[in-house]
Amino acid sequence: MDCKAEEKLVDRFHEAVSSGQIRAFFQPIMRSMTQQIIGVESLARWFHPDGSILAPDLFIPSLEQNGLIFELDMEILRQACILYDEFRHRGTTLQCVSVNLSRMDFGHEDLFERVCSVLDMYSVPHEAIKLEITESLMLEDTESFEKIFRHFSEAGFSVWLDDFGSGYSSLNVLQSYSFDVIKFDMLFLRELSVKGREVLASLVSMAKTLGIHTLTEGVETNEHREFLLSIGCEAQQGFYYARPLSKEELMETVDEKPGILEGQEEIQYWNEVGQLNLVNPNPLKEFQARRRNSPDRDSHVSSYDGSIALVECGQDRFSYIYATEGYKERLRELGFTTIGGLESALSNQRSHQFLMIRKLVLEAIQNGTIQTVEYSYKDVYYRLSALPIAKRKGRVMIVMRLNTFDLEREAQTTKEMLNNSSALLTTYELVVMLYPESRVAKRIYTANAIPEYDREASLEKSIEKFCRAEVDPVDQERYLRFIDFKTMAGRIGNSPKLFIQGLFRMRLENRDRSRWYIARVTQIPTFSEPEFMLTVQNIQGDLNQWLDIVAREHPEML
Repeated sequence: MDCKAEEKLVDRFHEAVSSGQIRAFFQPIMRSMTQQIIGVESLARWFHPDGSILAPDLFIPSLEQNGLIFELDMEILRQACILYDEFRHRGTTLQCVSVNLSRMDFGHEDLFERVCSVLDMYSVPHEAIKLEITESLMLEDTESFEKIFRHFSEAGFSVWLDDFGSGYSSLNVLQSYSFDVIKFDMLFLRELSVKGREVLASLVSMAKTLGIHTLTEGVETNEHREFLLSIGCEAQQGFYYARPLSKEELMETVDEKPGILEGQEEIQYWNEVGQLNLVNPNPLKEFQARRRNSPDRDSHVSSYDGSIALVECGQDRFSYIYATEGYKERLRELGFTTIGGLESALSNQRSHQFLMIRKLVLEAIQNGTIQTVEYSYKDVYYRLSALPIAKRKGRVMIVMRLNTFDLEREAQTTKEMLNNSSALLTTYELVVMLYPESRVAKRIYTANAIPEYDREASLEKSIEKFCRAEVDPVDQERYLRFIDFKTMAGRIGNSPKLFIQGLFRMRLENRDRSRWYIARVTQIPTFSEPEFMLTVQNIQGDLNQWLDIVAREHPEML
């Protein structure tokens, strides 16, 4: 823009404000997980009398250079407050309206007072207006900025760090200031290379570790949307969802789509959910440690395979809100081709899956800690962990982690364990090697003073003597069927995972009282005769009572 054109523009600025040529447009900010509007960003537009629009990059630099940008920002703030007030009177409260503050604004000593007076004029609560600032201004006049930042924070304003990564990035500012939201620059999405994905995923993870919410602008494609969802970026903004809208267009959009606006309770609920770090090696453990304000060193060293899902639990229902590709792959290993297939199985309240997951979820909710269950389904051995991360009336959000195991590889590992690491066997009550062809049993380990039953004249007699002495009478017949070698080879042979297991009441620890144990027979790969390992492990805690109920009401499930 030449000098004359710039001078003319500056001369017309106050007239443009008073005549309504300067207008705020509003671009929706969307919740990644729900696709609801959580707020809008206020953007300045300058309309000529003929209806044409002057591009912001043409007039904003001129206003900055001529000391008028502060008046522009206060006018946009005023119109943002009008928008909030009109939505409030319509009964569809807009919970969040963000306004950009220029670095030049912080040179005004009365910035804080002016902002507060504009909000007071329309009775807008400080919590409703989000102040977006760029990181560059924090590097210019640190002392002055610190003072104003503290005033805004103490007065209840939410301060967002805008354009993070646009070229002035300094990670030091994240150490010095408590921002509510980091807004990642659209440049991250412009060329979504492998390295770019890794950088943005790492930045989102860092923000969550610091307790800062995340928003990315410049979302233009479904690929952008899905990628940001997969790395746990909580909010998105861009032309994929909507261009900046006039006040009238925004209200029309909201009227056409009832429920598109998040309410206050919804925002609090999803903000809690958003603290989950999907790209952390162990997201459940990390979330629990952060909530307790006790960082866990081990939470960053586990091998993470992305097997995570968010499940919303209501009264006797489970709804999958989101699942990673890793989680879906594990479900396919369990025989469920879709999330919907699993939900259908869970809708049957007498099903094994429903009872098992319901118990897991209830214990997680009651204890507020990670709960884990290990079991087999359709010849697949799996471990499912659950942790409640957000709770509201009538519903709880649970994060699930699902791991399945390659039992052929596990069997080889077990054999190596037997040869080299006998200390690990202390996790079992009893470990016995079985050799059906030789009709021999060799006890490897026992945790209690259990008599040696593996010295009988035959393998069958050893098994029968153990059963009569250690297995509760009500389960003895079922145990003998389980350990029957006439059918065992076929049962294990038909299982691609090379193991079978069952639940039985035994008296290994207390001769006067039975409790539940899990017995598993795993085939050990070998070039010689068939070799099997029988392990017996006790079942901890309230699961014993739960299994008593299942055995009494649904014995067919055992």
